[in-house]
This record gives sequence, structure tokens and C-alpha cells, in this order.
Amino acid sequence: MSVLDLDEVARIFDARADRYVHDDWHRRYAEELVAVTPLREGDCVLDAGTGTGFAAAAIARRVGPAGHVLAVDISPRMLDHARTVCARAQLHHVEYLQADATALPQLEPSTLDAVVCAAGLLYMPVARALREWHRLLKTDGVVAFSTMRAGSPSAGRIFRECAARFGLDLKDPSDALGTEDRGHHVLHEAGFDRVRVLPGRVDFASLDPTLAWEANWRGFGPAVRTLSAEDQQLLRDQYMGALTQAMQADPAAAARAAVLFAIGHRRAV
Repeated sequence: MSVLDLDEVARIFDARADRYVHDDWHRRYAEELVAVTPLREGDCVLDAGTGTGFAAAAIARRVGPAGHVLAVDISPRMLDHARTVCARAQLHHVEYLQADATALPQLEPSTLDAVVCAAGLLYMPVARALREWHRLLKTDGVVAFSTMRAGSPSAGRIFRECAARFGLDLKDPSDALGTEDRGHHVLHEAGFDRVRVLPGRVDFASLDPTLAWEANWRGFGPAVRTLSAEDQQLLRDQYMGALTQAMQADPAAAARAAVLFAIGHRRAV
């Protein structure tokens, strides 16, 4: 999936939205990013790629009713859930916008105190996104994003290892951002300083091999579909077996993902 294919991104996340809103690990992952982001009461914050609104709700609680949260997502179905999540929490200082979070010409420059992107930068053109958020931030404003560490989670790594046996060279989608050095680099290149990249982890409540197969098949579908129907079935069987074996050997490790939280400040120009 190309990060530039906005219609495809919207379609994929529309299809995932009803399940995502019930995934507690997504909520915990978003809340951990917000917890380490230096926000203040009254701040005006962009939640870029808000998804089902878990980060938006956490931000709204941090900035209080004197603050303002703009929750932006390309997926209308995700935004529907975000509205419901925040309304149920009685957080009424959240505004919603269906748009590409990397191109927001309707917003004035140097007007935001913070931009937060919980797990969404993976699906965006990184340099363009950070340049746009830099434009929108006030001097010393904060940008913060979360990403999986390269090689994590194990379900994705095992899928790529199994696919390699069938001649498929599948790239780790977390490679571009998934180390401390890479997090520092992309933020410095975009004009941010006082950069910190903090290690963390997220634990899944459970790991279902069938759901893991479906998620990886969707993510790498075009490449996998180049295989014959017989080889696709063999890949599925091998993957399900390898993942099940990993879960039996160390259930906690199999259901754990290493993550990173990257934070920077817009330096004066």
C-alpha cells in the first residue's frame, strides 16, 4: 500500500474501524503517547490521523475545556467512532475534520501548540507530514508520534520470514522510523530540536493467529497475490504454524510489541 494512495488508505481504515474501536491495546498505545507528550491546559492541539479517537480523548482531558483539539483523519468511518468516543466521555472541545493530515492549507501557520500522531505516521509520507506540522506549530510547539520498533511485533516479523521462503521480499513497514536514530534524524531534518525518542511496549490482550494472518495478508496483499493459490495456502499454513509455535514457546513475548515515542520542539527560525 502506497502512503500516497489516499483513497486506498481511507477504504482500508473504513473497513477496520469497527474492530479498532474495540481493541483496548490501541487505546493504551495512544494514551501512553499522550502521557509522555508535554501538553498544558489550554493548549490547541492537532491529533493527526485520529483514528477512533483514543488519542483525541486523552489529549482533550489533558488540555481541559479551555483547550481545543482538532481531530483529523482521512477515514470517515474512523471519525464517526472518534465522535462517539469523545461524546461518551463528555469531551466537547474536540473538533473533527475529514482530511489528509499531511496537507491542511485551511489552517493558519504558527497557530498550534502541539501536533500528536498516534501510530499513524506509518501510513503517511513522513517528510511531508513533518514539514506541514512544523508549519502549523508555534515556535517551541511540540510534535509527538508513536511507531512500532523495527522488527516488532513478532506476528509481522514471522509473516515476513515465512513469505521469504516463497521468494517474497517484504519490507518491514516500521523500518523508516523504527529506531531511536531514525526518529532523531527525521525530526531534526524537519526542523525540530530537543528531540527525545523514548522506548516503550504495548501488550496485546490476546493474539489470534487467524486475525494476525488476515491483518498481514491485507497489508501485503498485492505481493502475496502474486503467488499461486496453492502457494498462498501453503504460506498461510506455515505462518499459522510458526506463530502458534511462538505463542506456545513464550506467550507473553508473542503478544508484546516494542514501540517508540518520538518528541520534538519547533525551533525558532
